[in-house]
Amino acid sequence: MVELSEMIYDRGLRDWELEPAFNATMEDLDSERVRAFLARRTNSGRHPSRFKDTERVLIGMRCAVKVGESVVPTNAGMLFFGRSPQDHVPQSEVTCVLFRETVGASRYADRKVATGTLQEIIDTTEAFLNRYIAVGARIEGWKRIDIPEYSIEVLREAVINAVVHRDYSRRGEMVRVFYYPDRVEVHSPGLLLPGITVEQMQRGEVQSKLRNPVIADLLRSIPGYMEQIGSGVRFMIDETKRLGLPTPHFREMNEVIVTFQKAPALRTPEPQMPYQGETLWGEQQEVSPEIVVQDRRAEQVEKRLIQALSYVQEHGFITNGIYRQLTGVTDRTAHRDLERLVERGRLKGSGQRAARRYVLA
Repeated sequence: MVELSEMIYDRGLRDWELEPAFNATMEDLDSERVRAFLARRTNSGRHPSRFKDTERVLIGMRCAVKVGESVVPTNAGMLFFGRSPQDHVPQSEVTCVLFRETVGASRYADRKVATGTLQEIIDTTEAFLNRYIAVGARIEGWKRIDIPEYSIEVLREAVINAVVHRDYSRRGEMVRVFYYPDRVEVHSPGLLLPGITVEQMQRGEVQSKLRNPVIADLLRSIPGYMEQIGSGVRFMIDETKRLGLPTPHFREMNEVIVTFQKAPALRTPEPQMPYQGETLWGEQQEVSPEIVVQDRRAEQVEKRLIQALSYVQEHGFITNGIYRQLTGVTDRTAHRDLERLVERGRLKGSGQRAARRYVLA
């Protein structure tokens, strides 16, 4: 929700959205979406005769480009009007994951991959978040005061910012939204643009730059997506303060991460597993020594995996060597543990075994 008049356009950083979409033709655009969009612009006061030649209008909007004798969609046009945008821009999807514990070492409790046009992706992600946001309450005098875990408007703003400002040239990297018991994180591929620092964002003093001005302009034309006057970062900070919620925390670790802490009044301790030899109802039970040993080994592995994820969340990556230093395990065990986190979808690795580097998936 950012005002385009306050943006700084950087010509060297907006080539990707103007490139022809991979293996796409004009048939891959949804003509109904195009007509509806142009009708909305006509109703906003633009002369309807300007929109008679659809291809020419799409070229003018930088949603299509002429290649030789043909007209083909640009990446921006595909993301906004495509019938199946991810067939041509697979990195444009948003992955939403719900975890039941704060580190996310275990398998996820729910997962949704948001696909479609940018508008559909944003709305699907918002619906996923809204499904799990709880509302508590406190009593002041005779009045009940609702306390939401998070502001859905603020989370939606963070998702919109991630979708609009991410670096789409990073193929294979998606926006990810992680919902933990104590926080929500929005991960956006790409580094901050020159002239923007994490410290400025934390203070809400940053003046936004547009990495993808065409996408931003298109979304601004639809009510409910980019109408907020001023910086989206400023809006997130001000709105969380107004609601008495913790302000967002910004990090840059080969991607931009925005973290929203849960309302302190609504935080609850993580559920504890029963003691060995005791059922959930407190009854004693017989447990064989072999099972006890297996359980202890499994518990040790999970503790190591939590260490690994905590390290990655703080430093951005981990290697086999770093993991061995942290845990004291052998090279073989380190490789097995880290690959287990890859199998669980928590980490992704690059490089060969000796120099393999792991980052958050």
